[in-house]
Amino acid sequence: MKLFSKLPATLAFLLFCGIAFAQNPAPPAAPTSNPMRAVHDVEVGKFYMKRGDVDGAIARFKDAMLYKPNYAEPCLQLGRAYEKKDDPATAIDYYQRYLKILPDTPESKKVRERVAKLEEKLQKDKSAAR
Repeated sequence: MKLFSKLPATLAFLLFCGIAFAQNPAPPAAPTSNPMRAVHDVEVGKFYMKRGDVDGAIARFKDAMLYKPNYAEPCLQLGRAYEKKDDPATAIDYYQRYLKILPDTPESKKVRERVAKLEEKLQKDKSAAR
């Protein structure tokens, strides 16, 4: 009989804990490293770029960076996408991220040339705005 006398208190305690947990759910976990997912996101992003869906491509390239932070390819592709959207400042930012990851590759020389042209364009735009 003593067992049943403590049962309501135990049930009340468990109910209270359940309500407290439901009101304060755990935050969603950050994506963990997943290199295969990152490669897939880049490939899908390239497909979107070919279709002309630049915003969709940007979202996939950014997803790839979440799953593999030091992956140079999405940085390069984001630079190209923002260049296509006529956002040279953001394009330069992503091109520079690419160069930090891969400073000495054949593609790096081309990227440096793109950065120089985009910086020149930004200067011309600032001069024209005055």
